[in-house]
Amino acid sequence: MQAYHFFSPLLAPNRAWAAFDWQTFPAAPAELSALSEAGDPCLSLARQMPLWINCRPDWLQTPGFREFIQKLGRDQAILAFAEGTADDKERDAACQQLRKDGSHLALAITDSSILKQLTISSFDHLVFDIDHARNGVPLIDLINAHQYGFQLAARNVMSHEQFDWAVAKRFTLLSSQCVTTVDTRVPVDADTTRLKLLKLLSLVVQDADTREIEEIFRQEPKLSYNLLRLVNSVAVGPKTPITGFNQAITLLGRRQLQRWLQLLIYANQFGQAGQPNPLLQLAAARGKCLEGMISALPPLPEIDDPGEAAFMTGIFSLLDTLLHLPLADVLTAVPLAPSIAAALARHEGPLGQLLKVLVDGDAGRHETAADTLKNLGISPELHLAAQVGAYTWASRITLE
Repeated sequence: MQAYHFFSPLLAPNRAWAAFDWQTFPAAPAELSALSEAGDPCLSLARQMPLWINCRPDWLQTPGFREFIQKLGRDQAILAFAEGTADDKERDAACQQLRKDGSHLALAITDSSILKQLTISSFDHLVFDIDHARNGVPLIDLINAHQYGFQLAARNVMSHEQFDWAVAKRFTLLSSQCVTTVDTRVPVDADTTRLKLLKLLSLVVQDADTREIEEIFRQEPKLSYNLLRLVNSVAVGPKTPITGFNQAITLLGRRQLQRWLQLLIYANQFGQAGQPNPLLQLAAARGKCLEGMISALPPLPEIDDPGEAAFMTGIFSLLDTLLHLPLADVLTAVPLAPSIAAALARHEGPLGQLLKVLVDGDAGRHETAADTLKNLGISPELHLAAQVGAYTWASRITLE
């Protein structure tokens, strides 16, 4: 089986994207060659932010490993090794040489007793499973590691409460599984807010008359403000800044405007302005990734524009998290084509199976995702290109 590559964002303490975790399945002795072959397509992604690469200790003595690092750029790669790497003198010496050359190295910690033996000359990042960090590592050891200069990273951060705990303990890189879950500690938005969002969704889906959409914006000026922030972002990059809603329609065109209206749903329009919004970026990445892969599937019934349908499916796949509503309730209120609704609700049909690939990938179920891709006839090359394009695009979307 050819190797499939999977990327997921790693978060900074302020919840902004800070790096991309790069996983390969199947993981085999030839994995380094698979990574090297994927290196060129991934360069654009590495230019946006560092790639976290899970490495085998035996690669340290492989000449091609250094060439791979140089291709990506030392500052744009964080090389992560299993805990036993530090126990071997030759491998530890190789790690020290890489650190002297300016590379960033991470070590997985499963036994906290090893922390007293580590030096910053071999590794500059320490990686903990979040449950182990909370329940199996003395707090003083985490404090000492931070003060000694190590960057702390947390894996399997499944809840917002776990995320906040790790940030309080000075972790600087955190996995992003919590992004797709509802923060139960946050009060649910008022029904009027939900009604406005659902009304806007309904108008967007129906490609409503511009005047109807404008009326929603007149009722809620902050929607207009966030739309202008979105379309003026680096991801659009108009030569002349857009200053009005009508101008946005003219410059973007109806199709592109509809896409930005879909993204606008996630733009914290009723929350605090200027905060990083990983849910917005993940929804954007899902939409763009599905659009990039849909061309490999047979024509979909009742869908005139498969690319638009795929983009919408990806964007809307996180509405239940956004609105704190069961997805079935959201789909009842928004008039989607049956194939899109079935893909969102039950992962039915080819479009639903493509969406399931992204959901499984985000959850770390890489074997399941790879099997689905193979069954759909999606090649590793197409899947890689779709991900790199999607994350490169989504990483540039900002409301700051």
